[in-house]
Parts: sequence; structure tokens; C-alpha cells
Amino acid sequence: MRTAADIAFWLALFLWFSLALVGGMSAMAIFPAARELPLSMEGYEAFIAREPVLGRQLVAGYLVERVFEFAQAPRAIFAAVATAALALGIVLASRDSAPQPLRRLRITALVCAIAALGASFVAIVGFRVADRKYRVMAYEVTRDEKWLAEALFMKAEVDRAHAFASRVASAEVVSILALAGLSAAAAGVRRRA
Repeated sequence: MRTAADIAFWLALFLWFSLALVGGMSAMAIFPAARELPLSMEGYEAFIAREPVLGRQLVAGYLVERVFEFAQAPRAIFAAVATAALALGIVLASRDSAPQPLRRLRITALVCAIAALGASFVAIVGFRVADRKYRVMAYEVTRDEKWLAEALFMKAEVDRAHAFASRVASAEVVSILALAGLSAAAAGVRRRA
């Protein structure tokens, strides 16, 4: 039973980690590529013509957004599976497992990862609200030039929301890595015992 819990933990942790990285990695691939393409989006032509760099970022953002949406729910599911498997593994191995400080550190890393995951859901909502307003204003530039200043003002809000979301995502990845390292150390202690 403990072996099954360990396998479930490592598999869920790996999948959680992979999904935590996929959005950032996609953004790292899509945004540079978008800078070099002659992109266009119906309804945004005036904004793209006036602000070509921001226009390309807008197009790339639409593409990357789908990756984040895809990964959001599975991350929560794999986090829950990893949490349950870790808890089960600790209970099953309570007599002969790693020393208490190592167990506490693993639990702390897990709590930090879950907190970062929760914060990422909040950050994504804040980012989406700002981004939707920005997109509406950028779209309106085609009908009336006065919206350009509003769109540029909203872009600063999007950038702030993005910076917060990026910090939260980094905290999630670092916490998962810490949990993986501490869990590997705990497994090593168990083998030596």
C-alpha cells in the first residue's frame, strides 16, 4: 500500500509540475515567434497598425491563454492527488519513515505549493479581468482613435497583473521542486534505515 501511495505521489507531483511549467514555456516559445510574424486580427487592425509590438503581444496572448486555461483544472486535480498520496504515505510509514523535521519540511513545502496554486487561481482571475478590459479598448481603437490612450493605460494594468501571476507561478514551481527534493531525501533515509 505504501508503494502504491509513493507511486501515486510521484506521478501526481510530476504531472502537477509539468502543468505548472507548460504555460510559461508556451509563452516563452510563442511571444518571441509572434514578434517576427506579420500578424493580424480582425477588429484590431487600427490598434496593431498604431502599436505593432503591443499588437503582436495581444495576438500571442490569445494563443498562450488557451494553454493556461487547459492546465488550470488538471493542476488542481494533480495537487489534490499528490496531497492525498503524501498524507497516506506518511500515515503508512509513520513508524519507520524519515525523521520528523524532514516530514515537517515536506508538509511545509506541500502547503506552500498548494497556497501558490490557490494564489495562481486568484492571480489568473485578476489578470483576465484586466486583459479583457485591455482587449476591449484595443478593439475600440478601430472605431475611434481616442481609445488608444485608454488601451495603453490598461496595458500597464495588464503588465502589473501579469507580473503578480508570474511571481505566484514561480513560487508554485519552486515549492513543487522543494517538495520533490525533500521527498527524494525522505525516500533515501527510508532506504538506509
